[in-house]
Amino acid sequence: MKPKYKRLRFLLRLYYQSKFHFDFHFDGFDRNRTDPYFIVGNHVSLLDGLYTFLPIEMYAFPVINVFQYTSRVMEFLLTKVIETIPKRKGQSDIATIRAMMDAMKKGNGVLLYPEGNSSYFGKESVVPYSTAKFLKKIKYDIVLCKVNGGYLSAPRWADHHVKKGLFDVTYSTLFTKEELEMLTIDEVYQRLSEQLAFNDFEYNKERKYVYKTKRRALGLERFIYWCPKCQRSQTIHTHGNDILCSHCGKIAHFNSYSLIEGLEFDSLVPWGELQVQKIPQIVKNDIYTTGKVNITNLSNYRNQFIGTFKVKLSNHQLIFSNRKETFVLNVSQIKGLVLTKKDGLSFDYLDKVYYIFVKDPMLFLNAIDYLNGGNTNG
Repeated sequence: MKPKYKRLRFLLRLYYQSKFHFDFHFDGFDRNRTDPYFIVGNHVSLLDGLYTFLPIEMYAFPVINVFQYTSRVMEFLLTKVIETIPKRKGQSDIATIRAMMDAMKKGNGVLLYPEGNSSYFGKESVVPYSTAKFLKKIKYDIVLCKVNGGYLSAPRWADHHVKKGLFDVTYSTLFTKEELEMLTIDEVYQRLSEQLAFNDFEYNKERKYVYKTKRRALGLERFIYWCPKCQRSQTIHTHGNDILCSHCGKIAHFNSYSLIEGLEFDSLVPWGELQVQKIPQIVKNDIYTTGKVNITNLSNYRNQFIGTFKVKLSNHQLIFSNRKETFVLNVSQIKGLVLTKKDGLSFDYLDKVYYIFVKDPMLFLNAIDYLNGGNTNG
């Protein structure tokens, strides 16, 4: 490991260990090995990436969402302080694959989260089959970094992280390079998907780790938009550890284990699945939000701020309006729509790349995906 990464690891250890509680385990894996290997991990939070190399001697170049580089501060950190590999989520990128292979050939590790998206509701997302094809072709060992509890410590939608929240991290060898030569792509895909699967709510029913916070629910309305009691959408808001509906009042509460009390289910997983099933009914009416709109130049990672707009999804059109202007995007021409960070939606439209921040990102993601005939599950 280069001296600069040893210094960075020392600083990150101080930072992360002051914020969270880490349990690192090694299941037949030598944490001191320095030959190049490929790390894959389940994507539990937006914090994934840097803490992965805290207990090991190999710095693995993380594959990072390209929109992270549009912040000047993050661009400096991700290009000048550490070495990373940019990737456009939801889209094939030959340049990214080449960059990964070049890093390995130079003796470095690479860290990839095959799900692409960090978890929305506390369980795994579907792994693209193309990842298995890629892993089958490489000539290096594949190491698994499996995390439990991390979603409950830092859920993607949250306004705050849980002080001393648990990250239970286990390293193991998922495939040796010799195994990869013997296995079929289907066999690689099956084992990869099985080993990346997780459900933090089910995990903590057994572990019973206490997440001490008085602000557990804050920010949940970014991702939860449907009330299971009154069946209405865009009525959810939060206060402390409580989940409320503007029509029903308090409907649920996060207990000290981050499990939900007050509803027929005790986790966000079924809630997320149920609200997606309501999308066909929801989109029959106009949907409103507000948002900040950017046009992104991916060649130099720069955002051009267009303005703050009222946003309406109506009759298969996304309509933006403020006092100065109104413009309309046809939903059928929106391509590569993904949720970025907590509340950013990025997509291609004709020859432009839009990067917008809205109050109701999950609702608009699910609604636009549905109108385009896509898969709304995260």
